Amino acid sequence: MKEFLKLLSKERPVGTKENAQLLEMIETYLRDMGYFIQSLPFDCMVWNRSNSAISTNTHSIAIEPSPFSEPFSGSGTLHIVKTLEELEGINCKDEILVLAGDLTKEALQPKDYPFYYPAEHRILLTLLETKSPKAILCVTGKNTLNGQNPFPLFEDGNFLIPSGNIGKEYLDELNELSHLDVSVHIEINSYKTKAKSRQLIASKKVKNAKGKIIIGAHMDSKYNTPGALDNATGVAVLMQIASMLNSSIYDIDLVPFNSEEYYGANGELKYLRLLENDPNKVLLMINIDSVCHKGSKTAVSFYNFSNSTTKLVETLITRSPQIVKGNEWYAGDHVPFVFRNIPCMAITSSDFFDGALEHTHTPKDTLDTIDFELIKPTAQYILDVIDSFAH
Repeated sequence: MKEFLKLLSKERPVGTKENAQLLEMIETYLRDMGYFIQSLPFDCMVWNRSNSAISTNTHSIAIEPSPFSEPFSGSGTLHIVKTLEELEGINCKDEILVLAGDLTKEALQPKDYPFYYPAEHRILLTLLETKSPKAILCVTGKNTLNGQNPFPLFEDGNFLIPSGNIGKEYLDELNELSHLDVSVHIEINSYKTKAKSRQLIASKKVKNAKGKIIIGAHMDSKYNTPGALDNATGVAVLMQIASMLNSSIYDIDLVPFNSEEYYGANGELKYLRLLENDPNKVLLMINIDSVCHKGSKTAVSFYNFSNSTTKLVETLITRSPQIVKGNEWYAGDHVPFVFRNIPCMAITSSDFFDGALEHTHTPKDTLDTIDFELIKPTAQYILDVIDSFAH
């Protein structure tokens, strides 16, 4: 499995050649073990970018284009806003808008994201589209949920105002340029092209199944990261489970979700639609994401469990020194199932929120951050849970 993990750990966003190669590798691996394979095609976008900058007559500052942004090349003065009230009161049509302060505290969900789209994000995005600036520069800085710095405020192919991101250390300089009414030139080299991808499902079916258990781990990555921890390790655990899984009284779906890191969640939606026509009740969904961080243990959190089921899985935790109970978190492929009141487990690294996150979504998310020895005990714990459900 270590060699398999090495093959997985490369930049592999949805729709890219690398993603397609891994789909073929995973499909072959599971098919050769006798799993029934379904492949659900979907359309998507692939993003390409190059150096981007904001420039004056005297110097230039590099900016990070927002993933899937429209391209832009143009000049103008800067209009800086830091609150929703300031944005409501400004006329910035066909101007260059700079967002900072309260408006850039957290990354915005993509427009109409199917699983979670908070009202405050919808209000801001709608207002920006109404104001219609010709480009937006976002002053963000370090993301609290991953290692990106500056993080992209927008990551949305459906938001058509060109945008880029810059660190907070440049805010004073931008304020001065705005105050002096200095004309700047902004170059955002960002391009998206249509592509196709697919969602795999590998199933082990039994006669007269008592229900369905889903085990998932997203296989795609963000751009500009090899995604070893996020989430090549999860796929490695999923493949380890596939090789050890015995017959059960339940149908089992193994799902390498292929768009968790994509603004459209296309693969997840394809699978959820497939489930709508499945007569078997989903009894349990297990999501494996960012496991096996070096120096950590494997943390397990539960959702929509009865008291008796909670006691059962907690008892299993005490039998493995590598497994601990973790805190609930709502930012992965288990969330759509949680919101449907399906019992769920989320499996991650025990230091996910105070160590492992520092590497994710960055070039630092490499194999040297991984504890390979955690793969088997993590897989074994999940198998023990499934076995306990069958008795």
